[in-house]
Amino acid sequence: MEIRRPKLALMISSSLLAGALSVITCYGQAAPAAQSAGKAAAPSAKSTKAVTPETVVMKVGNTRITRADVDFLIDGLSPRAQQAIVARGRKPVGDEYAMMVLLSQKAEAEHLDASPSFQRRMALERRQILAQEAYQKLAADIQVSPTEISTYYNSHKSDFPEEAKLHEFVVRKKAADAKPSDLGLTEAEAKARLAEIQKAVEAGTDLAAVAKKYDVPNVVMVNPKAVTIRKGEMRPDLDKTAFALQPNQFSTPIDTPQALVMFQLVSRHQPDLKTVTPQIEDTLRQQKLKVALDDMKAKASIWMDPQYFKSSGPAPTSTAPKSPEGQ
Repeated sequence: MEIRRPKLALMISSSLLAGALSVITCYGQAAPAAQSAGKAAAPSAKSTKAVTPETVVMKVGNTRITRADVDFLIDGLSPRAQQAIVARGRKPVGDEYAMMVLLSQKAEAEHLDASPSFQRRMALERRQILAQEAYQKLAADIQVSPTEISTYYNSHKSDFPEEAKLHEFVVRKKAADAKPSDLGLTEAEAKARLAEIQKAVEAGTDLAAVAKKYDVPNVVMVNPKAVTIRKGEMRPDLDKTAFALQPNQFSTPIDTPQALVMFQLVSRHQPDLKTVTPQIEDTLRQQKLKVALDDMKAKASIWMDPQYFKSSGPAPTSTAPKSPEGQ
């Protein structure tokens, strides 16, 4: 179960700010690298000190909007949108925020907030926000000790697949009916190229030098850095081949639809406790959170009309539901 912090204040329609967000995102995509890093739009120390969270930064009629109000909205946006705002400024957000305030003022003037549907929606959204706050506090209060992590690791080692550290060598194949200009090598040429690469590596040639000599963009890939693969992550044939190798051993070329692939195993190992500690901690935290929520539900007084909330299974035997007072 995951409850996220609302991305915008819940009175704001997600579509209302769509125009501004799309504009600032486009600005962010077109911004130079230095601006994208936030350098160009960074406020001066003087202006930062002059503006406090309670400083009014916008007025729409008699409504005053503080910096804290706008910052709260921006904090709820995606990282991409926030980066775009840093690069190009807050003006598009300000324009849309002002329109939101204008429309909300119009709704209040026409007493749209007095309708039953509005009141129900506000009550529901209030409950949702309160539930989020309670859930996040409950999750934050949960503690997982190193002993619990170690115990879980020792009793669940099979849950953490073996890992292999590999060098990969890939040669793109040319289709049988390919044009001369098409990228790739024939199967025979690809096997010969992989054999050359293997011979060079076995002769002790540095992998960076091998990559420099044989790597051809979009045709031959020689990665001088080993990659770590967890068992079960690759195609079954690739996975079986990789995890059957001994250290320093090369595989025979493996034929795939687009390329020939060859592995050299560097090492194979079971993930250690340090590597999987974050994963275990998250698992134990979720387990404890579920127990806490289940316990809260079990201790609560909850009644549901069995007719209204009936499942898709067999109909209940009684047609006269008990009242809440009778529970």
